[in-house]
Amino acid sequence: MNHRLVKALGWPGIAGVAALLLAVVAIVLGQRWDAQAAALQAEAHALRAKARPAVATAVPVSVQQWQAALPAASERQQRLADLLELGIRLELNGARTEHRLATAEGLERLRVTMPLTGSYAQLRRFIGAALEHDPALSLDAIKLRRVSPLSADVDAELQWSLHGRAP
Repeated sequence: MNHRLVKALGWPGIAGVAALLLAVVAIVLGQRWDAQAAALQAEAHALRAKARPAVATAVPVSVQQWQAALPAASERQQRLADLLELGIRLELNGARTEHRLATAEGLERLRVTMPLTGSYAQLRRFIGAALEHDPALSLDAIKLRRVSPLSADVDAELQWSLHGRAP
């Protein structure tokens, strides 16, 4: 900055100019995030519309047929490893995962809680790829939190269930 301008504005004036510049940056980023949110909503709407005909034409399946189609308990560790490896391949930073196994009436459910950090795009790709890879996997809950308004990354906590046949 020009020395005369600094002297004319003083430190409060310079702080005001800096705050104004930060406000402009925040507005520009906010508009970009709004555009991303609108695109994601349109994508979700299109996917819902695409899924409706598939649900309407689905053939009813008996409980026994559904249970027989589930993976065996012996595949649980490999399925879990595949899920964790997929997150690593998509460069999502994860802390520790928690697992809880529950069995009842010939079924088992391994609940997996995964805290991850990455971009929205990375998280969407990960969730889509994981659900496509393992048809007996369900996403039960997702929590998203942006650490800072200027950060491109979000902290996510995903809760999955790996469903299978109990031994």
